[in-house]
Amino acid sequence: MTYAELMELIERYRSQPIETVRGTYFTASSYMGSPVFTPVSTGLGRSDGRKAAERFLERFNVTGSLRPGDYSDVTRNASYLIGLILHDRRSR
Repeated sequence: MTYAELMELIERYRSQPIETVRGTYFTASSYMGSPVFTPVSTGLGRSDGRKAAERFLERFNVTGSLRPGDYSDVTRNASYLIGLILHDRRSR
């Protein structure tokens, strides 16, 4: 998956509640070309920027791991990114 494809997923599912692998819900959006994830429980958006998402994708493309802990050294948003990817797979 490329960064452009990730951003397409964010646009496709913008503002739809999506479930993480841990069972919490969030919405996805973007701001200035970076992914923003907003937990439904708090309503507070969070992003660690484009570079972190690119590092996630680099590792995901090699390992295919769906375990957020495998990305803890590259992003704090792995559970959201994985949730978005899984949501897309289930929706197709």
